Amino acid sequence: MSGPRKLKVLFVLDEFPDPHAGTEGQFLLLLSLLDRSRIEPAVVLLRPSRYLQAHLSDVPVKVLGVPRLRSATGLWRIFRAALDARREGFEVAHIFFNDSAMVFPLPLKLCGLKVVVARRDLGFWYTRWNLPVLRLAGYFVDAVVANSAAVREVVANKERIPRKRIAVIYNGMRRSGTCTQGRRADFGVPEDGAVITCVANLRPLKRIGDIIRALPAITRAAGPTHLLVVGEDRAGEGGGKSHRAELEALARDFGLDGRVHFAGKMDNPMSAVALAEVCLLVSQTEGLSNVVVEYMYAGKPTVCTKVGGNPEIIIDGVTGLLVDVGEVDQIATAVASLLADREYAKRIGDAARLRAMELFAPGAMTEKHRQLYESLSRSGGRAI
Repeated sequence: MSGPRKLKVLFVLDEFPDPHAGTEGQFLLLLSLLDRSRIEPAVVLLRPSRYLQAHLSDVPVKVLGVPRLRSATGLWRIFRAALDARREGFEVAHIFFNDSAMVFPLPLKLCGLKVVVARRDLGFWYTRWNLPVLRLAGYFVDAVVANSAAVREVVANKERIPRKRIAVIYNGMRRSGTCTQGRRADFGVPEDGAVITCVANLRPLKRIGDIIRALPAITRAAGPTHLLVVGEDRAGEGGGKSHRAELEALARDFGLDGRVHFAGKMDNPMSAVALAEVCLLVSQTEGLSNVVVEYMYAGKPTVCTKVGGNPEIIIDGVTGLLVDVGEVDQIATAVASLLADREYAKRIGDAARLRAMELFAPGAMTEKHRQLYESLSRSGGRAI
């Protein structure tokens, strides 16, 4: 006797450049945990991905070869992919990334699929050109999955999607287990003083310079302190080639030679996290930061800015400390208070670990997605 009918879900992405990045990692986690006895997935990519094409042996991956959206050939390939999805029996399409969110909702909807779009940030990439396109595409979207309430509000206000069509599903995170603590020598960090760690790609919006500016005050209040930064170098202010070079110059200006250390990009930064007494993320914009969740799972007291979903997961003074964007004095005071009172820091870290386990269980994230897909497939309308 045959089993229950599987729901066919099509995942649509622009491309897949980095399996360790936030959205890509969440997509892979969701795909790996979906119950294949109930969900039959497939993937469509606008542009090639060596990683997905090599590693998703059990999931069909189709590459459309659309480098630019403004081409008749590219648009025809997108419409043809939607027609193929209908012919192959797909009922729900879940769209990730920005280009796909602009061009796929209309053809998928015309072909009878229910359309879900992922939103995972505060829309720093919105422009005067793409925002009207997204608003138009939103008429053909049945549900949006936001990874925090803050992201939901941005989508509702900027893209004008009704809130009743926006489901908040927090990121799922696998527990990393016991972090293997790296040696200071592995990162060029001397043995004197405390270590504070920031994991973030080196981009101006991550505001790593604010931590550097706070470091002298931290040292005066809590003793010698080293800043360890883990992340890939990106363009600097005004499009300069290297933000790391700008940060290194800033450290020299503050007399911090030998106190600020750049580890570069790491596939697994947890050894650097484990080395830290305090972890930080002081970005000017975030959706819901996987890095902050990793800090929490590792039991690290965390200082982060009051942006995006951070205040939803960090209870100020209980599971971490919140500061305002750009407030260097607040950063210094928060970090120094944790370094000066290790019992207080341990209570914060222990509470953070428990909250992470409560909010970010991968199974709960996957189950909520499955329920959403099945609800849309059963409904004639847009009920979530």
